[in-house]
Amino acid sequence: MIDKFSDIDALLSGLMKPDKQTLQALFDKKLLELDMALTNACKLMDIQPRTLKGILSGSQKLVDVTNLAKLANFLQLPKEQLLKLYLDVVEENFPTDTITPDKIHFIKENFDLAVLRKAGLIDNITDFAHIEKRLTARLGLKSIFEYRKPSMDIAFSSGNFKAENNLTRSYWINAATVAFKEIDNPYPYSRDELIKLFPQLRWYTTNVDQGLVDVVKQLYKVGITVIFQQSLQTLQLRGATFNVNNKPCIALTNYVGFYSTVWFALIHELYHVLFDWDEIKASKYHLTDDSNEQLSVREREKEADAFARGYLFSKEKTDQVRRFINDPEYVAEFAAENHVHPSFPYVFTAFESNNRTAWARARANSPDVNRAVDLIDMTCHGQEMVEEKIQKIKSKVYA
Repeated sequence: MIDKFSDIDALLSGLMKPDKQTLQALFDKKLLELDMALTNACKLMDIQPRTLKGILSGSQKLVDVTNLAKLANFLQLPKEQLLKLYLDVVEENFPTDTITPDKIHFIKENFDLAVLRKAGLIDNITDFAHIEKRLTARLGLKSIFEYRKPSMDIAFSSGNFKAENNLTRSYWINAATVAFKEIDNPYPYSRDELIKLFPQLRWYTTNVDQGLVDVVKQLYKVGITVIFQQSLQTLQLRGATFNVNNKPCIALTNYVGFYSTVWFALIHELYHVLFDWDEIKASKYHLTDDSNEQLSVREREKEADAFARGYLFSKEKTDQVRRFINDPEYVAEFAAENHVHPSFPYVFTAFESNNRTAWARARANSPDVNRAVDLIDMTCHGQEMVEEKIQKIKSKVYA
């Protein structure tokens, strides 16, 4: 049985407790006791009013210790007690989140710092206060201890896939997920509306600077959020599809390095959204990871690759254009007739022949990927916070 009287006693006891002692409260009390004005007290202690105000409020971190001794004498407090009260109020104004051994251990256990430094997220791998600040800003965390590695229960995987570089992969997945949650797509996912969009998507490849962004805007309206996020050293991720709030979210990378392969990755992931969404929903995400050798994954990836290849620039079309690949006018005209950017024939011809000359030709004819992905690039560097980055572009793309 609940003793309501003990509860009342506890409440009243709490109410009767004296207020927390502060330097300001003790000083004000002393002035009342002495019936003394502030200016007179300052003259008596030989302390400037501005200096005294900074000490009492804790807004002055650097002080002359003799002034603390004068204040202790005036308040008739032991110097140790006054120093503690002063440090308490300073800490309230300038909180210090110290780097403990537990934090250092946690960071080392969960992040590949060398990779993150190479990516430009952190400046060094030894200043853990700096590292914690950068990581919490990028991942939207209040404390580094909130960080959790994602489940390795990946769609299409048989469950025994032990990926190398799990720390880097986990960070990349978390960074993408944070961006999707911050964007927070309000539109419901509609498979039927996605199917209606497909006939016209390829044509947008012809506009390097705006085409991909225009497609991302249209996909957003049918409940699919697409972002670009740079891959990290040692990862072989071309893209990924996530389930965030029961809606498909796609992250593209520039792992292969060509304009056309970014589009290929998008169509590949859209295939998974169309035909594998139920399994991805159950597994939370799917990674298009070239390092995954599992047969179950490889087979599904081949299907998605074949779909993307047939949709964008089929093998038959590649065979047609190959004989004239050294004629730029013919290639441009052939690409225009098939509603793709002229770089597509070069990349797919290089893929088929796989020789150095063909790849060099493809590289020379590929536009700068940054032109296409700049507005949807969620990669954060330095002190940039993910929330601030997204708010800058949300009204331009995700609206």
